[in-house]
Amino acid sequence: MEPFLAIVRERAQAQPVVVDRALDEALAHLSRALAQIARAVKVEYQGPFVGLGAGREAFCLAVRAHTEAPDRVSWGVRVCSAEPQAHLRAHWEIARVGRLRKAVVVAALPAFVSGYYEAVQAAGKAHTRSGQRLADLVQALDAPI
Repeated sequence: MEPFLAIVRERAQAQPVVVDRALDEALAHLSRALAQIARAVKVEYQGPFVGLGAGREAFCLAVRAHTEAPDRVSWGVRVCSAEPQAHLRAHWEIARVGRLRKAVVVAALPAFVSGYYEAVQAAGKAHTRSGQRLADLVQALDAPI
């Protein structure tokens, strides 16, 4: 297992989630891996809510082609507004959320990656190299397939 996945897996299972530089680096690696997969399979997925407190359902994790600037779109996972009128507007990369939200995001990652893999399967792209890489991530994070 790749070291960054071991860190994310360990932290996702810990209570409370320890947020430090090692976790930030692991999340950056995971974000790049998921972006690479997303660019290849081009399957959108809206995952678990990751808002804070009473606003838990205000934000979610989502994979899609996010508009980074008026002329720049990039596939990847972001924390997005979950409100219907917001159209999954991206707010943060998973490695760049605030300390409190980062704990919520990390705890949600195993279920998120598993759900994304199910969406890739439903789209008929699980057999691709990127689909297999995603299956490996699911297994490494100890999420059910």
